[in-house]
Amino acid sequence: MIRNILIAALAVIAVILGYKYYQLAAESEKQAELLIETRDKAAKDLQALNEKLANEERARQAVEKDAKSVSQKLAEEQALRDKADQALKSSGERLAEIQNALANMQQIARDAKDAQAKAEKDRDAAVQAAKEAEEALARERAHQKPAGG
Repeated sequence: MIRNILIAALAVIAVILGYKYYQLAAESEKQAELLIETRDKAAKDLQALNEKLANEERARQAVEKDAKSVSQKLAEEQALRDKADQALKSSGERLAEIQNALANMQQIARDAKDAQAKAEKDRDAAVQAAKEAEEALARERAHQKPAGG
């Protein structure tokens, strides 16, 4: 009798643990999706920066061509070049920050995936333990029936 109660308690505990692992896996999946969305946004930002850099480069080249043909615009061209260089430097720094953030997010996503895989493995083990406990309980009951009857 105590053994059956113990087996039933273990089965309940195994089911509860399995459910908790399932909840943890679901939360990990939500976090992974959030990280993926953040990574996608960072990729879009990176693409926009690349396009901005390309546009700035084309603008700078056009200004240089005009400066060669019109000597009186040389001072204006130099000011524009200085601004473009500063923008390019700022964009380069921002690009480096985004790339670092993206690398960090990718690592976090990998860690979250690993945690989710572990949680699923633990959940599967808990479900298997619950099955085995139920089978043991069924076998125990089956052995007790002939003895009692």
